[in-house]
This record gives sequence, structure tokens and C-alpha cells, in this order.
Amino acid sequence: MKARFKKATSVGAAATALATGLVLAGPANPASAAPDVYFVTYEYTNGSALVNVYNNGEYAGYGAWAADPGDLGFSTGDTLVASDQLADGYGIEVTLSTGRVASSRGYSAPYTDIATGNLAEGATYTMKVCLVKGTFSDCRTGVDVHA
Repeated sequence: MKARFKKATSVGAAATALATGLVLAGPANPASAAPDVYFVTYEYTNGSALVNVYNNGEYAGYGAWAADPGDLGFSTGDTLVASDQLADGYGIEVTLSTGRVASSRGYSAPYTDIATGNLAEGATYTMKVCLVKGTFSDCRTGVDVHA
């Protein structure tokens, strides 16, 4: 009887080890998968634009261009804005075709970065809004904005 009990114990230990191995070898952690990102863009007749960013169905923040003082609630015109509102480990980065950048990369949400400076009136520029983290970047194709 003792031999059978020992054998059953070793089979049980092997089954436990196998089950543990299966759990460890399961699917990749969902947090490491690329997020499902989408953008909703609002363009205004005066050249301002607002791009809302959604990460896995949740509002993550926005990128914006305020052409004139008072646009979109900003006190200055020619203002580029990146605003991260979701504590998901990702940031919002906004670039203008002039090279101007506003970014929340590396900061904890909520965080808003504003880059201002006068540009030639009436000129057209391209704004790009991205969800970023490390080397990951998912961007909205360019939106034409005006100073």
C-alpha cells in the first residue's frame, strides 16, 4: 500500500507541475499587446483643430491647435496642445509641420503641455496627433491648420 501511495503522490506532483507550466506558458499579457487606438477630429473654419484620442475605447486625451486667442479655451493663438487625461501609461504627442512639439511623453496623467509662438498669419500647417509610449506610436494622419 505504501508504494501505491508514493506513486500517487509523485503523479499528483507531476500534474501540479504540468498545470503550473501551462499557466506560465499561456497567452501573452494583454497589457503588452498594442492598444486599439482611434481618433475623432474636429476642424474649425478659422484654422483651429481638436483631435480626441481614444485608447481601447477610453478617452485618453487630445491634441489641439488654437489659431487665435480664445480658441478652444486657450488665451493665446498659434498654440499647440497635447493633453493626456488617462492614466494608462501612454502619452499624447502633437507635432506641427514647423517642428513645434507639445508632448505628455514621460509624465503621469493628467498632464497638459502647451507650445506657443507667433507664426505667419494665413499660412497652412499640418498637425499630427499620436498616442505614444516608448518606441510605440499610433498617429492620426495630418490635419491642416492655419495660423
